[in-house]
Amino acid sequence: MTFRKTAVAALAALSPFFAEFLLGDQYLSGPPQAGRQLVMFAMFVTLYGAGAVLIREAARRMNRGWPTIIALALAYGVAEEGLLTQTLFNPHYLDLDLLKPAYVPWLGIGGQWTVYVLTLHVVWSIATPIAIAEAFFGRTSWLRRPGLWAWSGVLAIGCAATFFVSYQMRHFLASPAQLVGAFLVAAVLVFGTLRRTVTPKPVRGNGWLGFAVGAIASTLFQVVMQKSLLPPWPNVVVMLALEAAVVAYAIRVRPPAISLAAGATVTYGWVGLLSAVNAGFAATVEQAVLVAVALALVVAAGSRRRTPQGS
Repeated sequence: MTFRKTAVAALAALSPFFAEFLLGDQYLSGPPQAGRQLVMFAMFVTLYGAGAVLIREAARRMNRGWPTIIALALAYGVAEEGLLTQTLFNPHYLDLDLLKPAYVPWLGIGGQWTVYVLTLHVVWSIATPIAIAEAFFGRTSWLRRPGLWAWSGVLAIGCAATFFVSYQMRHFLASPAQLVGAFLVAAVLVFGTLRRTVTPKPVRGNGWLGFAVGAIASTLFQVVMQKSLLPPWPNVVVMLALEAAVVAYAIRVRPPAISLAAGATVTYGWVGLLSAVNAGFAATVEQAVLVAVALALVVAAGSRRRTPQGS
């Protein structure tokens, strides 16, 4: 396998690994079942993996930096949660009242869930896997034109399969206004971002400080959401404040992207372990192995001496 193909395959695998498996969501249906998990992983490669590959390729082909990747990742999150699984609008998704905290009646969304789930996609489904993959393989373009078409086709298949499975499981369809609104938000993010010209800036910040910021901010973000320490709207304010603080730090200090990603990885590690404990001993052992693999990856990625990444 060539260098480029290896790089693409690595990112396509890392994205679903972080998005669903390190988070522990594969245990939502019960204890570990190897066959079911393999099918899930393959399906998620067509969605998360293809999405991450195409987002990174779009940004790097246009010589764009992390602001472009983050904006496109946000558009991806809006599309997945608003148009495909439609968790942004489904009041009983997973038999949970996800929309009740900080409910916004005129939009039909839950403010707390919207901020939380979109952040998961931006930080862990897309940005963290890209940062790790680029630490190993660099920032150059990895796909040629046939590869772009092929991965676009894979993403289309993943989107169709995700919508079909979600609808068959929940039999829920958002209102036309909600679907149109989600589509427009995603489209504005994509086209507005790609029309801007932003030159990547060199790294200058300390990696260990970036790791600490990433780990502390992401941990506080998860604790605020998981423990509901405050009423819903104050929770939303705190989560947004944490995000704004990390963005301001990244813009001003410009730490290595892998350092923030490593901090976020540690956080997802303990979150996934908590989910695994609730699913039983076998799940806990399996998740411990996944966490060890993730930590080994970020340690290896952080030790690479490649071209500095923009932050």
